[in-house]
Amino acid sequence: MLHTLTQILLHFADTLGYIGVYFYMLLVGTFIPVPSEILLIPSGYLASTGQKSFTLLLLAGALGSLSGALINYALARTLVHRFLGHKPVIRKTAYFFRRHGKISVFLAPLTPGLGQYISIPAGLAHMPLKHFIPLTFAANLIWVGFMLLIGYIFGDGAAAQKQAAWFSLILLGFVILSVTVYVWRELKKARLNDSELEEIEEGLGSANLSE
Repeated sequence: MLHTLTQILLHFADTLGYIGVYFYMLLVGTFIPVPSEILLIPSGYLASTGQKSFTLLLLAGALGSLSGALINYALARTLVHRFLGHKPVIRKTAYFFRRHGKISVFLAPLTPGLGQYISIPAGLAHMPLKHFIPLTFAANLIWVGFMLLIGYIFGDGAAAQKQAAWFSLILLGFVILSVTVYVWRELKKARLNDSELEEIEEGLGSANLSE
């Protein structure tokens, strides 16, 4: 049964071609819950046999994901913001994203199951496209590249699926570590700002006393 499923996925990946990979990954990039590894791992295997170009698959997949993210971004910026922008939770989300949007946009696509949704708060917060596009593209380039590489190295069977699961855990660990370091730096920065504010207040107090 596993062999039959593998052959179906290989045929699916081979039939789609580069344009098909682009549109499939476009769906992955939107809010539609479509798993990317179903297509990317078999495509990576096809690249290892010379039937597909690894580079073209990488570009098609990353650009497709970016296009889907831009659809989410546009919908959130126009429709969601117009009809739900007055809701407190939407305002709080937008405020948080204006402060921590860049790292969120980059790390979320590396987290299984979260990548396609981060573009929604980015749109709500009106994140500049000059930041959103390169960060989203870079993150998806990493995700697509590693999934293709798993299929390229380990083939298209159970071993590849197992490696994909391990890779997802490694990426999740990287994301958790990055967030931890980021939060620590932000807290340290906040403490420094508080110290500077106290020094300013003390200086003003001393000046008033001397007068």
